[in-house]
Amino acid sequence: MFSIFFMFSTFDLKEISKELSSIEKMRVDKIYQLGNEIRIKFFGRGREDLVIKPPLAVFITSYPKPAPKNPTWFAMLLRKHLKAMWLFKIEQYDFDRILMLSFGFYEDNNPVVKFVIIVEMFRDGNIILVNEDNVIVGILSREYMKDRTLAPKSNYDFPEKKKGFDITIDEIIELSREKEIVKELATQLNIGGLYAEEICLLAGVDKSSKNISQSDAAKIKKALHQLETQQKDPMIIKKNGELIDIPPYNLISYSSHEYTKERYETFSKALDEVYGKGESEEILKEELSAHQKKIEKYERMLKSQKDLYDSYIRERDIYKKMGDLAYEKYPIIEESIKVIEQAKKNYSLEDIKQKLLNNKLISDIDFKTGIITFNFDIKLPIELKKDVNENANLFYEKSKKMKRKIDGAKTAMDNTEVKLLKLKEEEEGLEIEIPKAIEKKVKEWYERFRWFTSSEGHIILGGRDASSNEVIVKKYMEDNDIYFHADAYGAPHVIIKEGNKATDVTINEAAIFAVSFSSLWKDGYGGGDAYWVTPDQVTKEAPSGEFLKKGAFAIKGKRNYLKSISIKLSIGITVDGKIMCGPDTPVQKHTVKSIKIIPGKHKKESFAKRIAKILETEDIDGIVQALPPGGCEIRGE
Repeated sequence: MFSIFFMFSTFDLKEISKELSSIEKMRVDKIYQLGNEIRIKFFGRGREDLVIKPPLAVFITSYPKPAPKNPTWFAMLLRKHLKAMWLFKIEQYDFDRILMLSFGFYEDNNPVVKFVIIVEMFRDGNIILVNEDNVIVGILSREYMKDRTLAPKSNYDFPEKKKGFDITIDEIIELSREKEIVKELATQLNIGGLYAEEICLLAGVDKSSKNISQSDAAKIKKALHQLETQQKDPMIIKKNGELIDIPPYNLISYSSHEYTKERYETFSKALDEVYGKGESEEILKEELSAHQKKIEKYERMLKSQKDLYDSYIRERDIYKKMGDLAYEKYPIIEESIKVIEQAKKNYSLEDIKQKLLNNKLISDIDFKTGIITFNFDIKLPIELKKDVNENANLFYEKSKKMKRKIDGAKTAMDNTEVKLLKLKEEEEGLEIEIPKAIEKKVKEWYERFRWFTSSEGHIILGGRDASSNEVIVKKYMEDNDIYFHADAYGAPHVIIKEGNKATDVTINEAAIFAVSFSSLWKDGYGGGDAYWVTPDQVTKEAPSGEFLKKGAFAIKGKRNYLKSISIKLSIGITVDGKIMCGPDTPVQKHTVKSIKIIPGKHKKESFAKRIAKILETEDIDGIVQALPPGGCEIRGE
């Protein structure tokens, strides 16, 4: 398996914790464990897969691995407590090799932390789940130490705090009294050997120095600050093609020409290149090797079956030939049997045997078994107590029995050939290729809202909440658009882009959209009313004595009503993977696969997973966002 082993430093954790802030305010979807590696799939702004791999790395991966068929107890425990929770915060603890991930729910729009995953990136690494009272609920590996106990039901205690970047010049001098300064910096500041050496290089101080001067201590202090404020420059370092390191900075330690550098946009991408893509390649190699062994096994089996089949064919043919030969040589056999019977009256069995063996036609005779073997084209054993006819039938019967064995061998051989063919076809799909990263779909500007494309090709937008309703009207509504609204509480502001060119077809589709995404859906109504106006009729100026809250607008002049609009929607997936939800006709026209839906009892999250399977997509979050507020059912079920 993958042999590269780097310990994550405090600096590594500092940089990765900054990058991982991008997945804050996302929700937990799935959790699974592979060895000591935990993978958490998040949704909320697309999909993000977090890999926690202590003590090696923590990063976002674009190379998902197949989930194990049987989840581990620890994965099940994490799922039980963290399912559907929000990730509120990711942070490094006190510039230590400890990462904290805070999870919880919103209560009255305020985030409330319920659980924290604590990742320890030192020694062998560990993953600990603690509750809001700081009690350990579950842990990957129990540890019992002099100063700390890491086990369920125990309080979690952080390890003893090390010196930080606030270390004084006098304290630096003191560190060097008995040991080399590089070793003391590495251990006492908890920064590891690489960064301790880097500080010495930046300071121009011999790393093996003891009892350093105040001047050198001051240089080290300055170098510490310099490294602390170092600009991020993630890269993979190689030497003679061999992987050496994955630092987040451009370090002097690797300035020699013997090192090659591959730079990456983010530290996470560099780590993913090694631990995500690299390990995926290793897994493919292992799978291919195991597959090839299986193919070789079935090839050996097929050869053995073929040899057995051929031997049965030969035996069948021999028995058939023996039966035919018995009839062909009938006179000789019959005469020989008569002579033997006559000779028994005057000669001993031994004398008869000797005389018969002198005859070239007979190769053997056994009076105990009563079988005489004739030496024709092939040796032909004949039972003396049976006539020629009976002997021939015995051979034919044996030939028939061999046919049954042949048929059985042929069936077994055919089955093996089918399995072998399937394995070889599967092998083609296991060819070692560079693993392909999940392509992050570039979203169109309108995908931040509710949307669909009308039958006539107009983009129709609807707000998701007060903020997006405000944005749609103020930022995206133009003079040539049409504004729509349903006569119902919680109805979105809807606009038809270039609505001045729209016919009644698009007008009616927009009305269905406006009504269906209002509270009428959630309340289980079958229909409602909607109206449309021109953009110049929509204003933020409230009538006298009234106040318009965020997302609310006033309408001037005449409203064009559409009455008794049926609530009916379809949800589907477009050829480029976008999730579209809107009236039946345009959704069916613009998607490759779609499903008709109505208000119902199924919650959006569970319903979305079911829809995802039908639409053959992993974009569950996209489906959740596209569905109307309230429960859903598939129409016609």
